[in-house]
Amino acid sequence: MEELNQSLFLAINASAGASMPMRTLAVFLAQWLVLSVPLLLAVLWVFGERRQRMIVLLATLAIVLALASNLLIRELWFHPRPFMIGLGQNFLAHAPGASFPSDHASGMFAMAFALILAPLRKTGLVMLGLALLVSWARVYLGVHFPFDILGGCLVGLFSAWLVRQGLAWRQLDERLLTMLEDTYLRLIGSARRGA
Repeated sequence: MEELNQSLFLAINASAGASMPMRTLAVFLAQWLVLSVPLLLAVLWVFGERRQRMIVLLATLAIVLALASNLLIRELWFHPRPFMIGLGQNFLAHAPGASFPSDHASGMFAMAFALILAPLRKTGLVMLGLALLVSWARVYLGVHFPFDILGGCLVGLFSAWLVRQGLAWRQLDERLLTMLEDTYLRLIGSARRGA
């Protein structure tokens, strides 16, 4: 299995002679495209109705669960990054540490699947495409193995599904959203009075 993981990595990883424009694009995708997640969540919350705010709640909790799951997985099983074992080329500065599963992939896929499971499928599919681009870039630049990405995808999917199922139980989602909206409206009201 590890042999397949390494072979796939070498097939995707940029060569030493990779063009600068391609590497620059990959760095942008790997580091900056992930910011589309908090940006979209903020836009949906601020400009959306209750339905969009419910999606923000579910997506945020799915991302938090995915990242927390990654911490647990890494405690149980350490897998080094490609550059830590001298494999391939590394074009993105990154601290050495466990690579499986990818936090970037987990968060992006959790967001995408949360949107797909909620009735915002088109936006979810766009986010799924962005998750694939970020994932490709992180392998291309040498900071993740393909199985790190696959693990992140599965963690993201499971997290989105679990949050969706768990919060629907006893209408916890409705109660939690009401509490968050009330807090948000009070903060907005205080900010307006203070301005």
